Amino acid sequence: MEAKRKEAVERRSFVRIDDDIILKYRKLGHLNLAALDEENLPSDSDSFTIKAKFSAINQQLLPVRRRLEQRSDDLATYLKSIDEKLELLADLAFQKDHDPRNQPTQKVSLSASGTSFLAQKPLELGTQLELWLLLLPSHTGIITLAKVVYCKRSEDNENSQYPYRVGVEFMNIHEEDADLIISHILKKEADGRRKRSRMRSK
Repeated sequence: MEAKRKEAVERRSFVRIDDDIILKYRKLGHLNLAALDEENLPSDSDSFTIKAKFSAINQQLLPVRRRLEQRSDDLATYLKSIDEKLELLADLAFQKDHDPRNQPTQKVSLSASGTSFLAQKPLELGTQLELWLLLLPSHTGIITLAKVVYCKRSEDNENSQYPYRVGVEFMNIHEEDADLIISHILKKEADGRRKRSRMRSK
């Protein structure tokens, strides 16, 4: 049973969508880092990833919460209100240091195992990056290591400012962050199906 669950999770990690997110990166060279040096991240990294951390905690507590909610409608309402307050606090902490309105989005091809994006300058194969991803519209921030697996001239002639398409593979991404990306992708796909269904019904 555990092997089947693991296989299903691995298949889901390769589900990929074209998406609009906010992305930035820092080159680390060819250092062969085994893990992200979280102690030396910029001071605003905690506020950038706060919603991801909250989501991971909520996911861990989900089975307990469901059992509690079954005991009492009042308790279910109370837990929901606590969630809403925490979500508001997370939003305030995020917006204190980060204003997505001042940052351009870019089109990426995103999966839980890696992503591709447009870049102004070419990146060498094997270059390690510190990658910051902001998923929209939830403002879920994820910071992870990534390794360049390809870099080629973009076929999109309209993006002359960003002429290179760079593909990266996430390195030792936290399982919780990979799960958040998968959930984001599945939600986007479901939203797209609902939108197409509404358009066909008109």
